[in-house]
Amino acid sequence: MSVNLPIAESPPTDDMAKALHWLALVLTNFAKAEQAIGQLSIRLALPIKNGPLGNVNELRSRLAKSGDRRSRNLEKRIARWQALRPVRHVLAHATLQVLYDEERKPVVVTRHLPLDSDDVTPDRVWTAEERAEIVRLASSDGRSIHDQVRNLLAEPKALARLIQF
Repeated sequence: MSVNLPIAESPPTDDMAKALHWLALVLTNFAKAEQAIGQLSIRLALPIKNGPLGNVNELRSRLAKSGDRRSRNLEKRIARWQALRPVRHVLAHATLQVLYDEERKPVVVTRHLPLDSDDVTPDRVWTAEERAEIVRLASSDGRSIHDQVRNLLAEPKALARLIQF
């Protein structure tokens, strides 16, 4: 069952509220794709060792082998989504702070507590352009993966081909 929570269409006016709104948009769209990938993995009865995404490489392999153009397109989209995993991880475990540059434009800084004494996860400064680009990528991938999985699940023949691999 998928749940679509409404996100405010118009961004808030306060800079910190805008930063939190940006974070919510990005993480919601990442989660939308993650949920769809998990649903497809479960439907294909892939082993779930470390959660439904523990087998994403097996899923991608099946999609690539299927010979179906739509499955290959989904595999490519999942690959791009998977490449953004470090960004997703950083954003999911960060605290946000809004600072201002010399022109008084707000920039968002993500900060992390180190996981251990060897953790070198850097604080990251996000410009407005970078924030817009990550929202664009996350929303495009999230929507595309969700829609492609929904269409694939609606086609028993395509699903049967993926199950046999």
